Amino acid sequence: LGVTKMPGVVHDPANKKEETQVGSEDAVNKGGAVKSQSPPSDQQSTLKSSVNDSAKLLGNLRMDDSFFEEPPAPVIQGGYNFDEWQWWKKREGISGPPTKEQLANPTSFEWAGDRAELEKTLFADGVVQLGRVSEEWLQLLEDFCATTPFNDVLSLGCERREDGYSACGEVLAAPWVKWMEELKHAYSYVSLITAFPTDGDDQGWHRDTPDNKESSDHQITLMIYITDVRVSNGATQFRRIASKDEVSFPGPRGSVVAFESSRTQHRGLANREGAPRVLLYVAFDD
Repeated sequence: LGVTKMPGVVHDPANKKEETQVGSEDAVNKGGAVKSQSPPSDQQSTLKSSVNDSAKLLGNLRMDDSFFEEPPAPVIQGGYNFDEWQWWKKREGISGPPTKEQLANPTSFEWAGDRAELEKTLFADGVVQLGRVSEEWLQLLEDFCATTPFNDVLSLGCERREDGYSACGEVLAAPWVKWMEELKHAYSYVSLITAFPTDGDDQGWHRDTPDNKESSDHQITLMIYITDVRVSNGATQFRRIASKDEVSFPGPRGSVVAFESSRTQHRGLANREGAPRVLLYVAFDD
C-alpha cells in the first residue's frame, strides 16, 4: 500500500498566527436561535385577564407570564436545524447497509507511514495521524448511515451532537479490527460527531472517562473525517502525553487520526465557519 504523510499543526497559546491565517481565509457564519412570533400584545392582555378572572374562582390564583409563552422554536445553528440535519443523502436504489466484506476491503485504508513507527508515536504521544480511507469507503459509510437508525443521540458541549451506534456499528470498524486484535483491543462503539456553526466557546479539555481522569481501562479511538477539517471549523486539539504540547490535525475528508481517548486530554474547538463539521468515532477497548 502507498504511504501518505500528513503532519499535525502545533498550537502555541502565545502565538495565534496559525488560527488567524485560517480564519482570514474562510468565511465565518455565526448562527443564532430563531424565535417564533407571539400573538399581538392586546390579544395577550385580553387572554391573561380572562384566565386570571377564571382562576380567582379556583382559589384566587394568578397565572405566571410563562404560562402564556409559546413553545420554543427549533434551535437553528448557522441555518442548520440542530435536531434534524444529517450529512448523508440516501442514494436511489440503496435498500440496506453495505456488508462487512465491502467495508473491510483492504484497499480502503492507507497507512500514513510505517505501522510500527505510527504505533510507537501513538503510545508515546497519545495521538497520531494514522492515514486515510478511500472515497469509495466513505460512500459505503454514507449508505450505512442512510439506512441504519441510531441507537442513541446525545447533545455535547460547543453545539455538538453525537449520534451513536452500538452493536450494529461494528461493521464500520472492519478496516482496523485485525490491527486492534494485535494490540489486544476489541470493538466498543461507533458514533457520529456533528459540530454546528456557533459563536459559543471551545469545548473543555477532557478524557473519555467517567471521572475525566486517566483510566486503567485502555481505549483507542479513531477519528475519520467525513468533512474537511480545519482549525476554523472545529478541529480537535490534543495534549501530547509526554511533552504536553497542544496539537491538532487539520486534513481533508477521509483523514484518520488515532488517539488514546482514556489517556489523552482533548477538546473540540468551536466551529466558526458556515457549515457543520462531521467526524466518525470508532472506539476500541482493551
